[in-house]
Amino acid sequence: MRGLVVKTLLVLFFIITAFNCALATDGIVKRRATLRSDPSTTNPPIARLQAEEDVELIDETPTSGYYHVRTSEGEEGWIYARNLEIVTGPPAAQAPSNNQPSVSIPAGVPAGVLSSIPPDWDRPEPNHTTYLGPDGDCGPTGDGGDTKTNLRKNRTDLPLEYHSVTWKAVQSLPYPVAKNSLLEWTPDQLSQIEPYEGIAVSVVGYLTGIKVEDLGNGESTNCHFVNEEEVDWHMPLVEHAGDPEATSIVVETTPRIRKQHPKWTPSALSPWIKSSAAVRISGWTLLDPEHRAHLGKYRSTLWEIHPITKIELFKDGQWIDAGELP
Repeated sequence: MRGLVVKTLLVLFFIITAFNCALATDGIVKRRATLRSDPSTTNPPIARLQAEEDVELIDETPTSGYYHVRTSEGEEGWIYARNLEIVTGPPAAQAPSNNQPSVSIPAGVPAGVLSSIPPDWDRPEPNHTTYLGPDGDCGPTGDGGDTKTNLRKNRTDLPLEYHSVTWKAVQSLPYPVAKNSLLEWTPDQLSQIEPYEGIAVSVVGYLTGIKVEDLGNGESTNCHFVNEEEVDWHMPLVEHAGDPEATSIVVETTPRIRKQHPKWTPSALSPWIKSSAAVRISGWTLLDPEHRAHLGKYRSTLWEIHPITKIELFKDGQWIDAGELP
């Protein structure tokens, strides 16, 4: 009897340990900081980290006031503990917004707009493109990192048609707790997102900002280019006007698509930022695994519309294409 109890306790121990390992601890850099080769200021920094950048904790216990971390590009080093906000496990569910939004479009779900995404919609393979930028050429998968995700981000093929779905249909798509790169996911984890990745959708929502990702060292998807025209725009899209950014879906434009849309500019879109005027975003669904630490703070899901292939703006009682702005 005692042996059975011991064996049961050992099994429970290993299950709990495995579960805790699966929930890798992430952190968000709170302000511009340095990454160092050891937990001290004796040697020069090996890299610069930007505010809101994600890192993975290699050791959850600080050493001499520093955390041992790994960046999204795989570089290991030490960051001063006061510069890091620790995020453990999935965030708590967001409470429903009590705001009464001022809407500029009719309430309710219009006819033909679906409230869920079925797993059998077409998912065409992304095309392979090379971006010719001021800093050089950038191939289909960027210059490393999560090349599987980068290939989808860098697609430029346009859908024959879009599926009109609600904001909630995208926000509620499933995904597992897993590593920050699809290259490290198990087949079972990949199978959970495969039915929904790469679907052409149109979603109505409200923009809370446009973040041009031209600070820091750039992203692998864009070969670490940092000029304004060579980077993605990170745009939080919320369900109701006035909802906080923490509840948003992230939608992103890419330099490869924007080459075909010269009138897509932050200044042209600024009247629709943090306003009661709706936007309709069309593009490809994509799961970006890098930003789990942003959940509950800068987004509510890892699902994105990325890249955006069409932007429509509600103005004077009708939808207009962003390319038709003066």
